[in-house]
Amino acid sequence: AGRLASPRCAYLRALHHASRSRIRPWMRVPTDGWLLRDFLHQALYNRDDGYFANDSSPPVGAMSRPIPFQALFGQEDYARTLAHRYDALASQWLTPVEIFKPHYARAVARYILRAHREMDASLDDDDDERRRRRRRRVGKTPLRIYELGGGTGTCAAGILAHIRDDDPSVYASTEYVGVEISPTLAKMQRETVRRELGDDVNVVIAGG
Repeated sequence: AGRLASPRCAYLRALHHASRSRIRPWMRVPTDGWLLRDFLHQALYNRDDGYFANDSSPPVGAMSRPIPFQALFGQEDYARTLAHRYDALASQWLTPVEIFKPHYARAVARYILRAHREMDASLDDDDDERRRRRRRRVGKTPLRIYELGGGTGTCAAGILAHIRDDDPSVYASTEYVGVEISPTLAKMQRETVRRELGDDVNVVIAGG
């Protein structure tokens, strides 16, 4: 009887044959080597077959309805509920802002508003005239928010919705700038924000 190959050897041979059949031009290592950051950039964002380039099934998932945390009975119930949500997504994964929506985005929005108001209040001093000018200025300082890699747009929509409800005067002058390298996710972000907030919102999704 012939000698049986170890499971590790069999695995490496199978991996070698599979990788040869799926190799892409960008995967070929240059003769002078490759920086890890360049490899990761191509693996994630290559326009043809990068991790985030799949138009039909983007890796970042979204939930049609939030998890009813107030109805859960504890940690095990939460784990079961989340597992069921993942089962419905197949290979997609969920970001924390998606799992804990709308609470996660609202918490971030409250911090943003507090920081924005404190910035306005920092103009105060002992001079009465300057204090009066500051009071006239409060709420009129434009708020600009930047988000890098906004996923499906759930965070942007949640933050803007909270600002709209909590402080309409700040919301009226708010500009939300999303920086997204993935065209698929950039499109999803625009669609999510428009669906949740309508067209009367100043949102720019740059990149993609």
